[in-house]
Amino acid sequence: EQPWRQSALLATTKDAISGFDAKQADFTIGYLNKHHGDLLTSFAIAFSELGAEMAKRNRYSGGSYKILDATLIEVSPDTISLDVTVKEREKKESSVERVECSLDATVVKGAPGGFKDLPLIPPAQEGASASSIDQFIRRMNRLCVMVKQPSVTGKLTQLGLQIQPDGKRVGLVKENLFLNQVPHNRFVRQYFYDMAASAALEAVISSSEGKIANRMKLQTMFPEMNPGMDSYRIGTLLELTRQVAIHLAEQNLRCRICVQQSLGVGIFTGTPKQLNGVATLLQRMDWQAGEGEENEGILGEYIRFGAIGKDHVMNKHTDRDGNTIEQDDVFIIVCPQNMVGLESSIIPYLQEMAEAAGDRPVILIN
Repeated sequence: EQPWRQSALLATTKDAISGFDAKQADFTIGYLNKHHGDLLTSFAIAFSELGAEMAKRNRYSGGSYKILDATLIEVSPDTISLDVTVKEREKKESSVERVECSLDATVVKGAPGGFKDLPLIPPAQEGASASSIDQFIRRMNRLCVMVKQPSVTGKLTQLGLQIQPDGKRVGLVKENLFLNQVPHNRFVRQYFYDMAASAALEAVISSSEGKIANRMKLQTMFPEMNPGMDSYRIGTLLELTRQVAIHLAEQNLRCRICVQQSLGVGIFTGTPKQLNGVATLLQRMDWQAGEGEENEGILGEYIRFGAIGKDHVMNKHTDRDGNTIEQDDVFIIVCPQNMVGLESSIIPYLQEMAEAAGDRPVILIN
């Protein structure tokens, strides 16, 4: 059996930590109290009943009830505990109230500040490489955006990288990824290819389990993949597409790679400049599919090529010779885009193809 027909395991962190140890918790508490006291105060206003009480008491007499500051006391994978200093006009001394905020909190009804709710961060899926600290940082970043302090999210992400144990730093970028060197080194491109392929496979699995929709978009915009920059390289786009397709084929998924056909009418027929010649180049690439090579037999059986439209969706059928032809399992559409002119919209072709694909995954790349 060929390697591409064997099931590959998702990258996992089997021994992911279940929470914070004492050192990680102390570092997190100290950092937030020292550098982001205003953020903690905003948390107390937005996500505790003290904020609603402040709005109620100050409705007719401003300054009757003030939340002066907040101090982080305890952190866990699901909650944070704050000591909030409150000053009431009729009392000489300020008081301290202990409140607990969920990391999945919504803005308390009546809280001042015009804060708006955001969708919850989905829980980590079984087999995913994210640890509880990664989830903690993601959920904290959601709260930061809700209280109108998005600039803190980058600092919290860096905090998460610092307190992660060695070997579990999922989001840590390697120091030798010099993206200002064009063309990029091979290992730099491979770094992005591997991430894109793993993300596509995880999304396809989630779609098959009904956790997400089967209409997906894979967007990678490092310099060689950004058509708005002079560093754009069509070969990088093709290599990434090849890596994603082979990674899916290793899971016994039959992929059809689709590049849009010429659009328009008469002399105004053509393809976008970004996609000129891509369909031909894809088929001429080295897929290591020849006799004796690593991916022998992969083309035609597990990786197929086509254009965009319902005519390019293959369902299971029997050919004239009585051979059973298996259906396409995943559709990868490379950079679909409209053109200027009559009948030059790609949308109708995408719609009919998505309808013909049914519940099978359709992935748009960039």
